[in-house]
Amino acid sequence: MQSDYVIQVATPFSTGTGVYLPDLGLVVTNEHVVRDNANVVIGSKLIEEQLAPVVYLDAYYDLAFLRPATHIDLPELKIAISPPGVGEPVVAIGQHFGHSLRTSNGEVLELGHEHHGIPFILHDAWQEAAHSGGPLFNAAGHLAGINMYDIREGKGRALSLPASFLRECLDRFAEGEGKSAARCFNCHKVVFEVMINPKGHCPNCGEAIVLPDMLEDYSPTGIPATVEKIITHAGHDARLARRGPSLWNIRQGSAIIQLAYHEDSGLVTGDAYLCSLPDLPSAELFEFLLKENFKLEQLTFSTYGRDIILSLLIYDRYLTAETALPRFEHLFERADHYDNILVDRYGAEWLPGGATVISD
Repeated sequence: MQSDYVIQVATPFSTGTGVYLPDLGLVVTNEHVVRDNANVVIGSKLIEEQLAPVVYLDAYYDLAFLRPATHIDLPELKIAISPPGVGEPVVAIGQHFGHSLRTSNGEVLELGHEHHGIPFILHDAWQEAAHSGGPLFNAAGHLAGINMYDIREGKGRALSLPASFLRECLDRFAEGEGKSAARCFNCHKVVFEVMINPKGHCPNCGEAIVLPDMLEDYSPTGIPATVEKIITHAGHDARLARRGPSLWNIRQGSAIIQLAYHEDSGLVTGDAYLCSLPDLPSAELFEFLLKENFKLEQLTFSTYGRDIILSLLIYDRYLTAETALPRFEHLFERADHYDNILVDRYGAEWLPGGATVISD
């Protein structure tokens, strides 16, 4: 299936989509999605969430390559030799972390649509910015391009970098035999880690350049640092939980817990997405939620759409790892407890692998 090759990508600053190339062991995404990060979080329905190092940066073509430690056993994904013609069908697939896969069908509207001097594929299989870096497939299921959803050419239109440019980048990267690399934005030469001088300038034209091995891992400060300390003490890897500078997702049993810091209001929230309401929820289910709300301390049940959520609120001025950890551990434990009751007794439905967690 084409969707098997789709990879979710997250950093402390942004989220996006990537596409896995099994024969090369690389994930391709947009450069702007992983910018300023030495390692990023990836995951899919076929691999567990993990950190993957960034090994190639290309701000000119807005491409980046990641090298996951885990190999996904899939057939080779064929890269199209030529772009689909005008009017031919294309399929764009994307997946925001924590959400379900989204597939958009459309057709090619224009070839050679120039943007900053690069001829893109203009198509109407548009999705949204969270799916930057995802694949565009042609009718044969071959990779026809990489979607650039931060560029919108009118309502319902999107641009994709043709696969021919991806091929060229992969060929240049292969010349380094595994070394990390970056393309100079000025002279467009691909520079490898052993060629760079200590001051970070392109050896070909002298312009400033950043290679992946020059980057340092993100280190949070302030309230985000406290939240990550709590996550770590609760037995989770805070790095894998990052979905933005003030947003974290954790899986506890079958529940998905979203932690967020709302700086404007000073609130730190924990929302445990437990399960989904059945198609025809019973009055007994809502009666149970209301009764539990009356008994619970510092936790509250609510619903959003069809999702049943258990929430915790703490103001940042009261947030320390010592005082907040027991409250968050209580949320984690209760979340894993209540989802079973709601499913077994009241017919609620388990969350799918990509739960409908709402992210700002």
